[in-house]
Amino acid sequence: MATIISVSDLAKLPELQAPVITLNLNLRKLSFDQSEQLRVKNMLKKIQKEIGAGIEPFITDVNDLTREQLPYEGMTVIADHLGKNVYHLIRTSVDEADYRIEDSIDFLLLLSEAPNMDYTLIELNRDNSKLYSLSNKRVAPLEIKDYPSTVQEALGEELRGGELNFSARGGNAQYHGHNETTQEKKIDQERYYRVIMDFLKGDQALAAHQFILMGLSQNINLFKKVNNGLNLARVEIDQSVQNQSATEIANLVNTAIEKDNRENTADAITKTFKDKLFTDFTNIQNLLNSQDIRHLFVASRDEIKNNDPEIYGQVNQMIKQALSQDANVTVVNEDHNAPLVSAV
Repeated sequence: MATIISVSDLAKLPELQAPVITLNLNLRKLSFDQSEQLRVKNMLKKIQKEIGAGIEPFITDVNDLTREQLPYEGMTVIADHLGKNVYHLIRTSVDEADYRIEDSIDFLLLLSEAPNMDYTLIELNRDNSKLYSLSNKRVAPLEIKDYPSTVQEALGEELRGGELNFSARGGNAQYHGHNETTQEKKIDQERYYRVIMDFLKGDQALAAHQFILMGLSQNINLFKKVNNGLNLARVEIDQSVQNQSATEIANLVNTAIEKDNRENTADAITKTFKDKLFTDFTNIQNLLNSQDIRHLFVASRDEIKNNDPEIYGQVNQMIKQALSQDANVTVVNEDHNAPLVSAV
């Protein structure tokens, strides 16, 4: 039976006996799409034809895994040519089923389907708030018991901007309506945001999440001002989403995340590490051998195959070596001007 494993632990395994199979599967498609089921079935037949009869244990493990209706979007299955050592990795996204048979694990194929990070989204309005989950690029409302969704729920009788003003004349109380001063509304809003923050920090499951703030800039800035310990993402949606559907919010957030990923990967190479970056292939390999690499940047598998296919296997070994040393590895998918391999 296939053993579940992480990418870093996979890199620390002894070399698997070649040839090694690296197989990406989109489990969500497999659960309902007959054409995808047929495509994967044919793919497994091709693998069996290339490897030979000894690979049946691997085929059996893959079929067992796909029948289990696993609660995640995709997986990568790794096996040696005898199918004696089979591992699978949970993936939050696999765009297309694909496989490679190489002398070793194809880390470039594996990392090209790197998991999308999951976030909790906080919609911030002046007097109300909602939570959403972002998982596998899809957004869904998040219903959490006792979450203070309105300022009234959060502050109750302590709500200042909504109190009734009154004065007494000759023993008769006279009510003049609600106190709606701008200053008191601001005070209520700040106190409301503190209640939200304390609630999220107090929820053990939510406190570990990374949060993306969504709302008008003044609301986001106020929440950041009162924040004390929540892990806020660099990405923000600087506009009201009060009347947006979950699908519309997903489009906004995913676009912002992709833009941030592109800009910050490029920044890491061209700005953050500009004067410290090693780009000479031999030099990088020597630094890996002496365990002096903190972050390895590699171009996408397509970029490497198109520009210098002969180094594909060497780059895979570099990735394995870096991961086994707990160094960071980033696949740079969008920057054609970046070196095929660079490191710091």
